[in-house]
Amino acid sequence: MSSAVLRGTQMRGPCLPARAPAPRLLGRTRLVVKANAAKDPNAPIQSNPLGSLSSQGNVVAPLPRSEAARKYFRTVYDFPQWQTHRSQFRLVKRLFTIPQSHVIQNALPSISWVGFVSLFVAGYMYGYDQGMLPEGFPAISPNGSCSAFISNTSVALSLLLVFRTNSSYGRWDEARKMWGGLLNRSRDIMRQGATCFPDDQVEAKKALARWTVAFARALRIHFQPEVTIESELKNILTPAELEMLARSQHRPVRAIHAISQIIQSVPMSSIHQQQMSLNLTFFHDVLGGCERLLRAPIPVSYTRHTARFLFAWLTLLPFALYGTCGVGVIPVCTGIAAVLCGIEEIGVQCEEPFGILPLDVICNRIQADVMATLKDDADTKIILAEAGLISLAPSAAAAIAAANGNGAPATNGNGNGNGAANGNGNGVAVVQQQPNNTIVPSAAAAQPSPQKTLQVSISPR
Repeated sequence: MSSAVLRGTQMRGPCLPARAPAPRLLGRTRLVVKANAAKDPNAPIQSNPLGSLSSQGNVVAPLPRSEAARKYFRTVYDFPQWQTHRSQFRLVKRLFTIPQSHVIQNALPSISWVGFVSLFVAGYMYGYDQGMLPEGFPAISPNGSCSAFISNTSVALSLLLVFRTNSSYGRWDEARKMWGGLLNRSRDIMRQGATCFPDDQVEAKKALARWTVAFARALRIHFQPEVTIESELKNILTPAELEMLARSQHRPVRAIHAISQIIQSVPMSSIHQQQMSLNLTFFHDVLGGCERLLRAPIPVSYTRHTARFLFAWLTLLPFALYGTCGVGVIPVCTGIAAVLCGIEEIGVQCEEPFGILPLDVICNRIQADVMATLKDDADTKIILAEAGLISLAPSAAAAIAAANGNGAPATNGNGNGNGAANGNGNGVAVVQQQPNNTIVPSAAAAQPSPQKTLQVSISPR
């Protein structure tokens, strides 16, 4: 990715927009937000005054080691892992895995700097005490000024790090809850479609399932551009649908619009349509909330001040501790730097949560549950019809049987005259791709059948 960045600002991944300084206007600095990386790495980045995220800009690109290692933070626990997490030997095990810690590896440059300063102070003072230095070289430790600075600012540094970490965790927790809500709402909208769509609208139910999964995976790629949309959805969407989604400027929004078109194409009550639209509104809320977290970090003035303060504090620490620790100042200061820089690194990692959340696992769960609901709906209706608990119109029974690959289920009610089915519902929603790239039903499929009925009767027990 080739773009200028603001002084002191570091990009945290390929999906983050680059920032470039603009000319001063009336004494204030105006920021011009740049679009994401173009498909051609050498192509110039176009200006994006609105600051909106574009799915076209999120491309798979090589990452530095520190960024590529973020995927190892995506931990999903099950019962055996929780048992290991509560192990009484966990402290000993974690101690021996410090060299493999990605937090320590990412903070290693800062830790190495403190170790180098400590080594310099220890070597200088050892030469000074042994008379190995020429006359006129001053003693740099013990230094009362450095000791006073360290002791009087320790509380302030602790408060800065605590606030930094808590704020970052809050952002991570908010993103996790939004994706958890997306999982629940995806299940719910598929349940509503399976229940509220007429039984002969089998193709509409399948289209709803496909596009619900497509939205979740498009949203994941929008914030984790590690894979392509084609590889994620080639087994989910039809070729025409996949081509339409791939060339969309904002793929999650296009997927939501497709779901909305499918809901509107099915003849059902306005109450049911409104209830399903509430889930689409939640999809929009999740999309907007995730974009807000990505585009609006913790105020950079606070982040930079904390980093500068921590760096200065750790640099002066060896000068303050040599009089007490002697040559032991090297391991002592290096250990303190590892702890404090590790805390700061954790805050940095959690501040942008999408690189460390297991979004692919959530998408897999959404796909499995949505497809299971679609299959279970047909199986359940067949079982209930055979048990005489519900009655299906002949055309609906044939559509369900054809979709399920089984013979026609029983449709004669429950034997007591209360569940007789009538009508021959013949409206099947056929989703077509129109020239304007919208998902709409065909004209024939949009006509509701005046005779289509589904009567439910419960036999007394």
